[in-house]
Amino acid sequence: MEEEIIAKCISRKKRAWICLRGTLVGLAFLAAGLYLLLRPDGEVGLSGFVSIAAIVIGALLCLLSIFMLVKVYPFPPVIAAREGDTLVFLGERIPLCDIAEATSEQSRTLSWQPTYGLLRIRLKSGRILKNGCVDDVAQACFRLNECLRRYAAEQEQQ
Repeated sequence: MEEEIIAKCISRKKRAWICLRGTLVGLAFLAAGLYLLLRPDGEVGLSGFVSIAAIVIGALLCLLSIFMLVKVYPFPPVIAAREGDTLVFLGERIPLCDIAEATSEQSRTLSWQPTYGLLRIRLKSGRILKNGCVDDVAQACFRLNECLRRYAAEQEQQ
């Protein structure tokens, strides 16, 4: 049976780079907060509140980045593929006749760089399958919708 790849995961290098940037921003907030808190002049007032807020924001950004690295890094290279009349989405087999629609949201829009984002598949039962690490998500959504149209046309001919 021939497999048609619909959606690929962003590369491991890109996933690690996204998490690294979040961690670096978090560390910058932590450093700024600690600097304001431990200044030699000893003023606490408003700078004390700002420093604690910066430390909390920095810690949350670092924890979120580490969580993303642990949660997102192990995704397989292929997120969605068509095998005959079924769609394999992260290892789960879904008949194409059960899919109502596919939509996408871009996480980053730069004209010179392919975007990644969230691919959302709504089933006729109301269940929603989604993944936020789809490379070139607009093209993947287009391929999936085109696959669904071809399948509907094949079913009408039979």
